[in-house]
Amino acid sequence: MEPGESTVRVWVGLDLLQAQLMERALVDSGIECFLAQLNAVGYQAGIYEHSLWVAKKDEARARSLVEQVEEEMSAALDAEETPGQNDS
Repeated sequence: MEPGESTVRVWVGLDLLQAQLMERALVDSGIECFLAQLNAVGYQAGIYEHSLWVAKKDEARARSLVEQVEEEMSAALDAEETPGQNDS
């Protein structure tokens, strides 16, 4: 799948690992997607914007799944102990 008139962007971010996790979640749920990478700041900076594109027919389901995965990631971070939190 490639971005085009029949596709929509459902997620964008700077973290490649997060982009790949989102892509895997979509694919595992049966949603075909395309992961695009664009140099966000400048050629020499090496900072890339990653985005996920899906067919328009899958947009609602994909957005819901992306939101769910982001909430799960946030909850996992919140559950982690802060260094020094339990030091006596």
